[in-house]
Amino acid sequence: MLIKNKQIYLTLTLIIFLVKISIGQNIDSLMMNFQYSHDDSQKIDLCFKIANYYNNIERNSKEAEKFLLEAHSIAEKQNLTTLLIRSKNELGVYYRNISLYSKALYYHNEAYRLALQFYDKTAIAKSLNNIGVVYRRLDDHAKAAEYHTKALKIAEEIRDTFNISVSVNSLGNIYSLNGRYDEAISYFNKGLQLSIAQKNLLGQAINYNNIGEVYEFSGNFEKAKEYYTKSFDVNKKLKNEKGIAICLNALGKILLFTGYPKTAYKYFTDASIIDKKIGDKKFIADGYINLGRALAKLKKYTEAKQCIVQGIKVAEDIRSKVQLQTAYEELCNIYAENGNYRMALDYNRKATLYKDSVLNEKNTRFISTIKTLYETDKKEKEIQILKQKQEINDKEYKRQIYFNYSLILGLLLSFVLIVVVFIAFITKRKANRLLSKQKEEIEKQNEKIEQQNKNIELKNRNLEDAYQIIENYIGKITDSIRYAEQIQKSILPDIEKLNEVFQETYTFYKPKDIVSGDFYWYSIRGDKVFFALADCTGHGVPGAFMSIIGIDLLNQVVNQLGYDHPNDILTFLNKELREKLRKGKDELILKDSMDIALCIVDLKTREISYSGALIPLFVLNDGEIIEIKPNYTSLGTSNRLYNKEFRVHNFKLNPNSWLYLSTDGYIDQFGGENNKKFMRSRFIEYLLKIYELPACIQREELEKQFESWMGKNEQLDDVLVWGIKI
Repeated sequence: MLIKNKQIYLTLTLIIFLVKISIGQNIDSLMMNFQYSHDDSQKIDLCFKIANYYNNIERNSKEAEKFLLEAHSIAEKQNLTTLLIRSKNELGVYYRNISLYSKALYYHNEAYRLALQFYDKTAIAKSLNNIGVVYRRLDDHAKAAEYHTKALKIAEEIRDTFNISVSVNSLGNIYSLNGRYDEAISYFNKGLQLSIAQKNLLGQAINYNNIGEVYEFSGNFEKAKEYYTKSFDVNKKLKNEKGIAICLNALGKILLFTGYPKTAYKYFTDASIIDKKIGDKKFIADGYINLGRALAKLKKYTEAKQCIVQGIKVAEDIRSKVQLQTAYEELCNIYAENGNYRMALDYNRKATLYKDSVLNEKNTRFISTIKTLYETDKKEKEIQILKQKQEINDKEYKRQIYFNYSLILGLLLSFVLIVVVFIAFITKRKANRLLSKQKEEIEKQNEKIEQQNKNIELKNRNLEDAYQIIENYIGKITDSIRYAEQIQKSILPDIEKLNEVFQETYTFYKPKDIVSGDFYWYSIRGDKVFFALADCTGHGVPGAFMSIIGIDLLNQVVNQLGYDHPNDILTFLNKELREKLRKGKDELILKDSMDIALCIVDLKTREISYSGALIPLFVLNDGEIIEIKPNYTSLGTSNRLYNKEFRVHNFKLNPNSWLYLSTDGYIDQFGGENNKKFMRSRFIEYLLKIYELPACIQREELEKQFESWMGKNEQLDDVLVWGIKI
């Protein structure tokens, strides 16, 4: 097998040498074309090709960076948006591959911002995927999943098969690393089918490798080997060095797990040679750690530790939590195998710093075992020391007795000797009895410790079973609520249709608990548009039920009964809510109520009528904002609390006016430096800051501001903000 691997490596080296000769002849022409070209777009394209040559053929990263920065500079100066987005993404990929993740994130985020500004959906999806890949390298799976999911949604919307493939592959990797193997396989199979349909061999190789990895994590080594071999064959066909190295490492691990450490070591060595040539620190760190694991299995502990320490240095340089965890765990195993439980305990503690909460629970048992072994070893040594001291004391005592009797009772030496022998015999018998008693006590303690360990193991198994049952129930409940979310979304009207009536419109809609008590509604009747925004008491499932009642009553009063005055509509809603919620005249219960703002716009005259219950209307035009006050009551309260007519506000809108409606979830959110509410005044100031931006950007900015303000605090309530430009 080693001879075969060497033949593969020599063949690859020969191919690369021939390719370098061919490309080397072309690099001069590329440089000459770049020097004499007067077309900026052509110069940028040449920069990308030259950078690719230096990066992949010469392995000269500095020259590659120089030409990528030159492409960025030209695109920025000449305002070539599409090429500027591409250059930012290319720089991000370059810095990601040399493990400078902060720079990579900066350029990918810049590309994403620019793509959003010019509404280039393909570039948006690509930038989101690139950001997700960087977070995956940083082991921040939550953020990686967030960005890949956003990318997948946009890519599916525009049928961008390339970015769909990237998204599903990355999401599959995230699910795989977190033990959700069925979901991971589903994503990888989807990616594989896309790659086969596109005849994308590289995509097929990646998917085969990823599927093999899932089978490896789940313990099915035969299936893992089958898919790793498929990936290896495709990578060989493509002459893809990086892919070949990944497959050699993967196959080496399978050999290691199935009891062939010597062959595994050869695979890891071949992979490491290629990884060092490529220069990707993540895979270099993997190579050192894998070599160390193989050497440990071969009982070459000193060499194993040296390799793993090298892997730790590289992993620390790129801040790879997973690799640091694996390396420290392997060092822990090596020291435990050699009986050095103190060092094993130290390295296990380091490993647990990089594990999630579920893994920490499992590691606690391992730490306890090592600690018990260490403390037992320590007690045995202390007993040995005490025995030695006792023997020394006994000898000293006997010597003193002999000396005293020899001086005082010289004449009775024979008798003294007999007495001394007798005393020695008695002392020895007592010592034997004492040792026997101590041995029995130690055996009893060991039995107790063993029984305690069994009890602990039983409790842990029971806890794990209980955790699994609870997790299943939570999954079922969450699935039900997710289904309720889909039902609620289907009930809410399509905001996009309002763009046919108004200049622009958008909503920032963020439920606290999947489903929401906040809702928006509209209806078009002739030249009039009726629209409302409401906040039902509570959030989650109770609030969602209230929102369904609200939407049903609005459809009834406007579309069936034909009411066309906002105050009459609110009066009808107030009465119906009381009846539906069975509130008597004297009942003061406030827990089932609804805050609402309702507007009617005449499209011909630009006149608007507004009535509100606790939700104001903000009208913004030419840098000035007017707050139209609502009635200070909720709908559905008892007659005793409120039985007055609702006020109507009528006014005419100027061209390009913005109307804003918001529930109290945004304004009442705690956060910021002093952990205070966001407040209405700050909300108005922020609207003045963003109102000139396009609707889609306004929504993004509102979301960013909310997330930034909230920070690590819990979201207190459902959030809904509605902006309409008339």
